[in-house]
Formats: sequence, structure tokens, C-alpha cells
Amino acid sequence: MPELSVIIPAYNEENRLPATLESVHRFLSENNRSFEIVVVDDGSHDSTAEVVQTYSEQHPEIRLVSYQPNRGKGFAVRTGMLAARGDLMLMNDADGSSPIEELMRLEDAIAGGADIAFGSRAKPDPTRKVQAQVHRKFIGNTFNFIVQSLLLPGLYDTQCGFKMFKRNVARDVFSVNRIDGFGFDVEVLFIGRTRGYKISEVAINWANVEGSKVNVLVDSPKMFVEVLKVAVSSWMGMYRPGKKSRLQCEGLNGVSDRDRDDAS
Repeated sequence: MPELSVIIPAYNEENRLPATLESVHRFLSENNRSFEIVVVDDGSHDSTAEVVQTYSEQHPEIRLVSYQPNRGKGFAVRTGMLAARGDLMLMNDADGSSPIEELMRLEDAIAGGADIAFGSRAKPDPTRKVQAQVHRKFIGNTFNFIVQSLLLPGLYDTQCGFKMFKRNVARDVFSVNRIDGFGFDVEVLFIGRTRGYKISEVAINWANVEGSKVNVLVDSPKMFVEVLKVAVSSWMGMYRPGKKSRLQCEGLNGVSDRDRDDAS
């Protein structure tokens, strides 16, 4: 069983993914870590799966989980988390905007008692450098104000795609998380807080990488609706222990690896 699983959701990422795979694999290898990198191809229409397959042939620590059609980032991360085997599980965006070196800050938080540690671009810290587009920062701050007001007071940046979970915590949280879109981050953190897990928000270095799959005009309203769904689901008791996610109900837990698909 590896010490660390890095879960990378990917949708049409043939251009940005190679550099991220290179940097993550190199850093973990150079630091003598026991690890696996699980890339979840979320129904891509480009060569994302082929890119990962090529890397996996050279590096056995990299494996591909692939399915069709596209289901959304939340579905992809959930699939990866439930298929991963590490003692610690790190969600890492395919664009590499959060340098993999920052994982050490999250690990320090876990070692200090946190069950969930996540990177933050908005938590005040003069020693960190964040390079973000002005309009996205404004929209992000507005969204976070709504999230803090309705669900998660005290958290500055729920949407940063750099989150670490203890294995048992990830299994528990993602077994009931059900939002498939970009609003899944809010739901996951809300479930964690509701179930009494200790959550640590850690300021990290972060740099915008061109090619984001988030359409500000289209996805922002969807995310707001998803936040409302979390509030309603909580009121209805949907996050009680024993509840299963749609992923499990559909029998898609650990959706087949590409090589298993090819063999069938």
C-alpha cells in the first residue's frame, strides 16, 4: 500500500497534463516517497488517456482510470478517491497551478492533527505568493462570501484544487458526497465539518495556468445552485452515516482502469 495517492482529475488535458505528471512524479521520486498517481480521465475527447497511458508504461506508479461520457470534476475526484490506495490522498489539479512541493505544508497540518488539510489562495499570509487573474479573484471572493454565509464560516477558499485527506476520512466523506460539478469542494468540506473531522486551511503558493475548464459566466451560477443543494441535502439528512453516494448506487465505485476496459 503506497504512503501517498495523488488523484488528478482530467478533462481534455492533453496539453497541460504532461508537465504536471512530470513534476509530480519527479518530486515524489526524488524524495523517496512511496506513492501512486491516479489520473481520472473524465470522458475526454482528446488524447488525455493516451498521454497517461504512455507515461504509465514508463512509470508504473502512474495509473489511469477512464470512463465515458464526461460526468464532471466532482464525479472524477470521487471516483479517484474511492479507487486510490494510499494512506494519505491528495487531490491535485491537472494544470499544476498548486506546485507539488506545497504538499509538505498539508502534510505538516495532517501531522499536527488535521484530518483534512487544503490549500488556500485567500487565507492571509504575506510569505505566500498567489498569481491570479483579477476578475477570477473577484468572482472567487464573491462565491466564498456566499459559501461562508450559508455553510462554511471561517474558510477563505473552498475551491482551491489542492486538498489532502487521511485515507479513512476520504473513504467516509466521498462515500456520501454526491455533487458532480465544480461545487463538490464545498460539499466535501461541509461533510467533513458536519462529521466532526478536523479541517485545516493552509496558505500556499499558487499561480494561474492558462486553459482553465471553468467558464466563469456559465459555471458560477451552477456552483451557486450546488451550494443551495448542499444546504437542502443537509436539512434532509442526506449526509448521515450509512448514506451511499450515487457513484456507489450505480456500481461505479472504482470505475475500470483503461487496461481493464481494453481487455473486456
